[in-house]
Amino acid sequence: MVRDALKVMKTTLDKVKGMVQFFHKCTRATKKLKSTQRQMDMPELRLKLHCVTRWNSTLHMLKRVLESKDAIISTLALINAHIDALDQEEWEALQETCTVLEPFEQVTVEISSERYI
Repeated sequence: MVRDALKVMKTTLDKVKGMVQFFHKCTRATKKLKSTQRQMDMPELRLKLHCVTRWNSTLHMLKRVLESKDAIISTLALINAHIDALDQEEWEALQETCTVLEPFEQVTVEISSERYI
C-alpha cells in the first residue's frame, strides 16, 4: 500500500535517489558534503540509499536527506554538480511525506518485532 502511494511522488523520489547515488559514487562530493556538514555544525551523516524490497528504507533515505538538506544544497552548489536539484516545493513535499509515513513506520516496526506473534 505504501509503495503504491509513493508512486505519486516518483519524479521527486527519482531526483532524491539520483542525488544520493551521486554522493555515494563521487568521493570528492562525499568529502565535500562531510566538510560542509562540519562547517554548518551539523552531524556528519552519510546519505542512505533505499532498498526496493523495503518500503521503509525509502522513508529512512528521505529523513536523512532532510536532516542534511542545507549541507546538500550548499555542497551541490559548491561543486557545480550536474544533477537534478529539488525545488522548494519538492523539499516541502518530502517533509510532508515523512510526516505521513511515520505512523506506518511505527506499525511496521511493531509488527516486525520478535515479541509480536
